[in-house]
Amino acid sequence: MSWWSEDSQRRRAEMAEEIMRAPPADVLLAVDIGNSRVGMAVWDDDGLHDTLRVGVQDLSAWRPALEATWNGAAAARRRAVVISSVRPRVTRAFADLAADVCQADPFIIHTDVPLPIELEVDKEQVGVDRVCAAAAAYDRLRGPCAVASFGTATTIDCVSPDGRFLGGAILPGLQMGVDALHRDAEQLPEVELRTPAGVFGRDTSEAIVSGIIYGAVGALRELVERYASELNEWPHVVITGGAAPLIAPHADFVDSHVPDLCLMGVALAYRRAAGQP
Repeated sequence: MSWWSEDSQRRRAEMAEEIMRAPPADVLLAVDIGNSRVGMAVWDDDGLHDTLRVGVQDLSAWRPALEATWNGAAAARRRAVVISSVRPRVTRAFADLAADVCQADPFIIHTDVPLPIELEVDKEQVGVDRVCAAAAAYDRLRGPCAVASFGTATTIDCVSPDGRFLGGAILPGLQMGVDALHRDAEQLPEVELRTPAGVFGRDTSEAIVSGIIYGAVGALRELVERYASELNEWPHVVITGGAAPLIAPHADFVDSHVPDLCLMGVALAYRRAAGQP
């Protein structure tokens, strides 16, 4: 039965209450479906571990990765699958696969599981990944924070001192910027994202890399400064996402680089819904 069939939708309508009634899982399979990649990891008493990432379009890799991650938690008394996604159609296919592989109904954040942080924005107009990452950062820091994710898009969000998601900004991702320059400017070459050779690009390729990387660092600094002005204090700055390693060495104002921040937030959402610490 498809996870998005009519019968299954009726079943899903009961799951928000079920997660509160049932004994909480001691081990979670946390899944984050992004624009480019699907990340999955095990969450247990040792925290998040055994992280795997596969391409969203690489359908043949989904099942082996899902099986490997799920089987890594085989000793658990009770396991659960929790999914965060920004791609509804992919969510349907992956949830069907998860139900088959894991023989367990997956919980979908924002559908079956409440978002894990109070919002000062329209909850229907904000990406679940942004909210999960922000919630995980605040859960660790317990203070104001700016959370930047460098993925297909770049998002830079802010959490208030008392733990409210205030919103933020969305920019083109680093690779998106490189691709747009090559596509729309006839004489600009296709380049590979990398650490800049220096501040001064000595040829066109170096100039593009320098502009993309240092431009992203500048945008991050500018937005964080504006957030600080609104908050009247400097927030802890956390970065995550696939392109974050290119940013971190050039941004001395960044406090933390946490590659699996969103997956941590996925696990946090379930734990809060289940009443776990």
